[in-house]
Formats: sequence, structure tokens, C-alpha cells
Amino acid sequence: MSDQYQINQMKLVSAISDEVIRQYPNMTFDPAIYNACIKAANVVVDECKREKLMAKKGMTVAQWFNCDDTGLSSKYMAYVLDNGTTRLPVAVFEIPHDADDLGRCIRMVKACGFRHSDIDRMYSKSNVWRCIAENWHELVKHYDKGEHECLSRFLQLAGGE
Repeated sequence: MSDQYQINQMKLVSAISDEVIRQYPNMTFDPAIYNACIKAANVVVDECKREKLMAKKGMTVAQWFNCDDTGLSSKYMAYVLDNGTTRLPVAVFEIPHDADDLGRCIRMVKACGFRHSDIDRMYSKSNVWRCIAENWHELVKHYDKGEHECLSRFLQLAGGE
């Protein structure tokens, strides 16, 4: 289970309203703006209450794509590895910049059951992706051991940082 937070909705509405007034001190009270502040606060409050859906083994690519354990580089990697099998939104090119980014990529590969031959599709995408693909098994071992500094150093040397 992931962290859930209880946020005071009225204090958040007040903080958003105060920021709007700080940026535009001469703004007259506008009910539409105030209602938008309430809507924004409600979105934050609801999101903080919601249990997060993390990547887990056996997910389809579409399920993973809609979970809370994604990032730009892992979405790009999923898009490439899926090779058009699933109708995914076109992901923009991105590389992992740190251990957290690479961790999301590793969890996506495990969750969706991609194979080493699928990882090979990353070779032609950039020098950084080539380095990742060539060292995939070692990177996964370091990730599984919690050696995040090692992963970040690797990415820095590969040009991802």
C-alpha cells in the first residue's frame, strides 16, 4: 500500500486564492476564479486520498501505461518495446537521467514481461539507450540490490545526466 495523505481542502483553497491575489493584488473578487480554486484544491485532495497503483508483474502494457509508476523515459521505452502491439499514445524521446528513472524502466519491463530480445530494440534509439541495452542484466542486478548510486553513476557516464 502506498502513502495516502489527508489534506485540509479549505486551507488549500485559501492558499491557492492567496497566491492568485499575491500575483494580481488589484484583482477584484471573481466567483469563477474562486470556483476554479475550489476545483483545483479538490483535485489535489482527491489525488492525495487515492491509493496509488504501482507496476506489478502480469500487467499489460496498457495497464502499466495508466498506472502511477511511470515516467517519460519508461513511457518511451514501453512505446519502443511494445512495437505498436498496443495502441499507446506516442511517447516523446527520453532517456533515464537517474536511478529513479531507470528503476521505473526496470519495473515496467518486469511488470509487462518483456524479454531480452525486446530490450534489443533500444539499441538504435541513442547512445545512452544502447549502453543501457548492452548492460541491461547488470543494471537490473544493481537495481535489485538497491545500488542506486551505481546506477546513477552509470547513467552519468553513459551521457544520461
